Amino acid sequence: MKFVLYSLAVSALLASCGNPAVPDSETGGKTAVDETKAIKLNSADLFNGEKVRLFLYQNPKANPESNKLFLSALDEFKNKKNLQAASEGFKASLSEYPSAKAYYELGNVYMELKNYQAALDAYSLAEKLGYEPFSKVLFNVACAYSQLKNFPMSADYLQFAIQSGYVNIENIEKDKDLANLREKEPYLYKQYMDLALSGVSDVENLHWLQFKRQFVQASFPINLNTEQGKVVYDDKNRISYDYERFVSEMRNERFSREVSKGFYNFVQVAEKPNYVALIYVIKEEFNGDQSPLSYCLVTFSKTGKLIDKKLIAGREDYSEMLKMCTVNKDLTLTITNYETTFQKDPNEEGYYDNPIVSKKKIDSEKYRIDASGKILYVEGKTFAEAALLNGWLINVL
Repeated sequence: MKFVLYSLAVSALLASCGNPAVPDSETGGKTAVDETKAIKLNSADLFNGEKVRLFLYQNPKANPESNKLFLSALDEFKNKKNLQAASEGFKASLSEYPSAKAYYELGNVYMELKNYQAALDAYSLAEKLGYEPFSKVLFNVACAYSQLKNFPMSADYLQFAIQSGYVNIENIEKDKDLANLREKEPYLYKQYMDLALSGVSDVENLHWLQFKRQFVQASFPINLNTEQGKVVYDDKNRISYDYERFVSEMRNERFSREVSKGFYNFVQVAEKPNYVALIYVIKEEFNGDQSPLSYCLVTFSKTGKLIDKKLIAGREDYSEMLKMCTVNKDLTLTITNYETTFQKDPNEEGYYDNPIVSKKKIDSEKYRIDASGKILYVEGKTFAEAALLNGWLINVL
């Protein structure tokens, strides 16, 4: 079984890290993060997407010292079996230069230490940085989920691993890290193994996996507001039209391709047994760097089918209210709407080179992502508005 996966450059994958929300024109030309200032990484920053992205943006070439530290840590891990020294060594290597191979081996160390959630975090960065063979990362993720007894996720990733080229079936049948899945959910294990080996939906699954792979895991809370740093939206993190089935805005009301807008990957908010939640960015390309940005929260089924979506931050046009949003780790989110006042009268001067001088809070709305992936209103609107948003049925006497 052979599959051809799209080749994704490291810079393209990491350009989606971070938490920007609005262009400079929204902040009066001020940003919270200065991208020209040299970024240094320490052990506390290794899973901070914003800092990793900026570091690699500023340092596109690998650091030889990082490789020396990596090889020393690998010796501690593979030969001396000193897990603590190996862990510290890989972290030191990553602080010098965050590489896919170091994240991958750090994930393996965490597996040996039985810190399975940390292993998932490390494998996620290895995956986003383009570790090869890709199938091996997916297999190890399946093992970590099996140890965490998250069997639906383990079965999903086992299927993905086989479909992307993992062919060591004997190892799958014997690997101790998959024992929980094999023994406690034998029917689920057999079902997904049969699907993977029969080749059912291979192309569709891999297409969805490649789309999802571009979104780096979010760090919480996600604050989409005017205090965030600016990120450059360009071809490095642009969503290709190859993935238009996952981005409905790529087709306009006449069902032709929407060429005036640009679409960019941002972050993966959550991956649950029943859904995956992503945020992507929409930009009106014809307005250039002065374009307002809008941030869309979208939930998909585990096979890439759209469940729900909502515009949660920014705005499509400067004449509209500005939305700011905070997304919390418990998957609740607060959207605050503001009226903005510009330095010059937009009716006479337009919005180009016209910074915001003040913002007036209008109202707030609270939402949450439920277990099925629906984005549900919680509070902040009238009952009638909430009923309309959530699709409640109301009997009118």
